[in-house]
Amino acid sequence: MIPRLLALAGLLAATPAAARDAVVVLRSDDLPAYDAPIDAFSQAVGHPVQVIGLRGDRAVASRVAADLSRDPPPAVLALGAKAAWVAARELPPTVPVVWAMVREPERYDLDGLNLTGVRMEIPPAMTLAQFQLFAPDAVRLGILLSVSNSDPSVGRAIQAAREAGYTVIARRVTSSRDVRRQLATMAREMDAIWLLPDPLVITPDHFHLVRALADRAHVPILAYSETLVEAGAFMCVAPDRAAIGRLAAERVRAVMEPGATPASLAPIVPTDARVVLNRDAQQAAGLDIDPALLDFVDEIVRERSDR
Repeated sequence: MIPRLLALAGLLAATPAAARDAVVVLRSDDLPAYDAPIDAFSQAVGHPVQVIGLRGDRAVASRVAADLSRDPPPAVLALGAKAAWVAARELPPTVPVVWAMVREPERYDLDGLNLTGVRMEIPPAMTLAQFQLFAPDAVRLGILLSVSNSDPSVGRAIQAAREAGYTVIARRVTSSRDVRRQLATMAREMDAIWLLPDPLVITPDHFHLVRALADRAHVPILAYSETLVEAGAFMCVAPDRAAIGRLAAERVRAVMEPGATPASLAPIVPTDARVVLNRDAQQAAGLDIDPALLDFVDEIVRERSDR
């Protein structure tokens, strides 16, 4: 307890009032994924930048928010869901907040008058165009979703798949047992699985089931995050993290303009992407990829992980 309090005291001491002329970056925790966005943001925003790490600690986050409320910065960039949640609820509504690196921002009600952001998604048509390069024979695309998933991006993804010529086999589930049952049924009907963000479906246990099914059926898994590819999905088309930082800088500059209203600025959807491919999953799916296509891949994961 004492070391944590000492660390917190040092953190707050590093945020003097004079530094509050700087744009504050709230970093949810120490994940390396935040490094590239912060570096790109700092170079592009055109204002002094002060980074404050919340260390994934709710108590630290609340105290930092209280400190910023007493001495508000001109704008805040909240990186990650924890930072965005705290900024949206505990900072004064007069402080413009731009969130980024948040999946499914609708889950966190990031829609206040002082909020806008950069979404963590790639247009589905772009994702599918890349997938078709690497799995051209897949024409029946299986999608598993929870009944409670009402994210509008799901509908856009299904429509994009149909427009790309896929036969979409979409199933809704209500429980873990339902996930197992639907997966068993879908295995006979699909050529590939497209995993979309869903808190019920995308759990470690369920992903293990999906991956085992994909191995048995020799079908590739198209995922939405690099983490899932590292865990055994075939590939993903993910937002470029440095590009997210640059887009966040664009939004921060916009919200700092006199008379600007963050809520009037729709969240930006990135178009710069990284293609990540899992070589082991490729071999398990029996996909023979032309070596020339690997020029379109930004990163190849060669070994599976059960993280």
